[in-house]
Amino acid sequence: MASTIGSTAKTGQIEQEQQNTQQENRNHLTYDDEVIKKIAALATIETDGILGMSGSFFQGMKETFGREESITKGIRADVGEKQVAIDLEVYVEYGKSIPAIYKDIKESVARNIHQMTGLELVEFNMNVDDVFTREEFEENRSSSKSRPDSNRVE
Repeated sequence: MASTIGSTAKTGQIEQEQQNTQQENRNHLTYDDEVIKKIAALATIETDGILGMSGSFFQGMKETFGREESITKGIRADVGEKQVAIDLEVYVEYGKSIPAIYKDIKESVARNIHQMTGLELVEFNMNVDDVFTREEFEENRSSSKSRPDSNRVE
């Protein structure tokens, strides 16, 4: 009889564990890639020596014709259930140590993503698209914004 009681208790425990697992499988917290990209962008632009994010040709066209500037341009993110991989394209300030900038950004991005989402940064790639003095960068940036709107009709 003791074995029947022990067996029944064990069966009840297994059923409870299965119910808990099923309950956990119904509840998910997910993050859109854009959320992860924005966290990475904000962590990146706070870093000394980063002048800005570069982006693909198509992102530049979208900004030009769509009149929107995206903070996440130049960033790709692959987001899994527990891990994330980030690729960045940046403009660096002339005279700054690029390996030190890479290290600072990687640590900042990993820390911010983990702190905000619990996800682990497992891959981090940074491509330096160009190097400018701060003055050159600001001059290029202001001249590109002052171009006449290509959609204007007079």
